[in-house]
Amino acid sequence: MYIIFYRRLRGWNPSDPCLYVFPFSMSSIMVQFTVALALRDKSHSSRKLARMNYRLVNLHRNENLEEGYLRHVNPRGKVPALTARSLPVPLTDSLSISYWLCEQQPSLIPETHRRTIQRLLSQLHRIQADNNPNPAVDDLLAREDITAEHRRALVFKRDCERKHKEPDLDSDEEHMTDRARCLFSDVWNEYNSFNHGGMWIFGDETGPTVLDAHVVAFIARLIDIHLEELVPLQLLSYAKLIIGLPEWDAVMRGMPTVWNPSLGAVDQVWT
Repeated sequence: MYIIFYRRLRGWNPSDPCLYVFPFSMSSIMVQFTVALALRDKSHSSRKLARMNYRLVNLHRNENLEEGYLRHVNPRGKVPALTARSLPVPLTDSLSISYWLCEQQPSLIPETHRRTIQRLLSQLHRIQADNNPNPAVDDLLAREDITAEHRRALVFKRDCERKHKEPDLDSDEEHMTDRARCLFSDVWNEYNSFNHGGMWIFGDETGPTVLDAHVVAFIARLIDIHLEELVPLQLLSYAKLIIGLPEWDAVMRGMPTVWNPSLGAVDQVWT
């Protein structure tokens, strides 16, 4: 498995940041769209972000459970993850990655709105947390041809999943709906106060922020799973306008945020 893992990194410059993603992972989409918006203004964009590498971690093939990924990228076996020579350890959740992106491109989180953005991002990521156990972990642990190191890594991932498993899924879905409505109410308050007929939440003078990237991606997912009724009409129009931008198309490549068989195999549509 080491050979397979490192073969995918052939040609990769370790001094450049590398983002490990799955194209239909909500968190991956949020982070990738944050990068795309950061690079929107070529004259002021970060050189480090312009050199970002992207590596597919195909969850349909359980590549997130490979030994190399678990041991050297993300012990929790999730996407996205970010590695860079400047980082002492990989970043393994979308919020920490997004704040690192903001460090490289400060316009993503202007000081005048920093606290609001951080508060609303925290709200958003409490809604769409994914802690569902992966049954493939137990299947791999039942095999006798894996290394001791791989086995330890799989046990660690399994223990993390069990520790964070939500006990009441029906109740959690109800809470998710309530939290989404509360989030959109708060986002609308900011939009109504600062947008002034522009494209972005805090107005066109401020420009796109990390909050725009995450909120638009979240709304796009709600549209794709037919839950757009949770989104106020004004925010729905705002998101659809941004989804029409080249930056969104560069991330999604004309695909919806949810995979379906008509799209074909992931490693064929995302190259």
